[in-house]
Amino acid sequence: MTAALYLADQLERLMALPLASKEDVERWDKDAADVQTTLEKQFPDFGLEHFLHHFFTDSDIRCKDAGYRERQHRAVSDYVARLRHGTD
Repeated sequence: MTAALYLADQLERLMALPLASKEDVERWDKDAADVQTTLEKQFPDFGLEHFLHHFFTDSDIRCKDAGYRERQHRAVSDYVARLRHGTD
């Protein structure tokens, strides 16, 4: 599996996780940290776009702010499409 396809799959999985409670945020943060660790270990030369660092760290904000969550998910979905079509 390529880094792009791995990341696309994981971003879609993360976006599908619930973020309605403190426990959800804690689980989301752990899963996101696992994704980042795997990327660093298995694909050390793969560079992330800057906005993804916010996606990985802003779960608490997305839990509280549906508009922010929607904007981030839209940007991540667009990025996933680029990863899957080889334009990124």
